[in-house]
Amino acid sequence: VLNLQKNSITHEGAKRIASALKHNDSLKELNLCGNCSGDIGASAIAEALKVNRTLSTLNLQSNSISNNGATALTAALTLNEGLTDLNLRENSISLNGAREIAK
Repeated sequence: VLNLQKNSITHEGAKRIASALKHNDSLKELNLCGNCSGDIGASAIAEALKVNRTLSTLNLQSNSISNNGATALTAALTLNEGLTDLNLRENSISLNGAREIAK
């Protein structure tokens, strides 16, 4: 478990975390709640999810993510079979964005 909740992590920090996730084979839970990674950070995390097979829980609550970030995460989820819990509460995702994720 890695808890980085409320650490003022921007999209630059999220990119670095994503880079590490691409090579990590032991982390199961990542909490990034209450940061400011936005769509750029969400897209970077999404790219990591395409290759990461160990992360099962990802909390991106309150990260200023909109439909663009949600779309990137949705695309990654089609390739990732390990992630079972994704928290996107309190972001700027519209009803249409939520529908895309739910597909």
